[in-house]
Amino acid sequence: MAKMMSPNTTIWWVPESANLNPLAPSAALLTVARNISCAVVSGYTLNATDSDVDDSTSICDGANVELPTFYNYEANITFFRDSDLVTTTTDYAKAFNFFKTGRSIGWLVRRLGYPSTTAAAVGHVVSVYKVMSDISQDVVSDSGPIQFTVPFAQQGSMNLNVALVA
Repeated sequence: MAKMMSPNTTIWWVPESANLNPLAPSAALLTVARNISCAVVSGYTLNATDSDVDDSTSICDGANVELPTFYNYEANITFFRDSDLVTTTTDYAKAFNFFKTGRSIGWLVRRLGYPSTTAAAVGHVVSVYKVMSDISQDVVSDSGPIQFTVPFAQQGSMNLNVALVA
């Protein structure tokens, strides 16, 4: 059995104003202009996490119980940044311009199994996370490239493994 390895991951940013349907996301919304994959530093976080649970028991329960209530997810992504902040055409500049001011609400859409250069197509399976970006944090070191980290806050909607529609 073959393992799925990087670089078979794509991440798009779709602003809330684009009206993405998280239950049936449109492949047409996942454009090159919204593809931020090549700006993402390895080691990002974008995943479901443990759900909140209610552990209330009744007088009939003979053992502990846990009922999943709210599901949770997390997103925290570090991006490479251009040294020339006037640049707007590179992958790094796209990501910086999307998130430089913070409080951007939208969808992080992740696809596994295809290189980021493969166009989104009907039937591809993606996971969709609604988030709000927090203020970006510069990451500067003497021996590495200029980067910035964006922590994202959950905005109440996560849909895992849904197929793209037209």
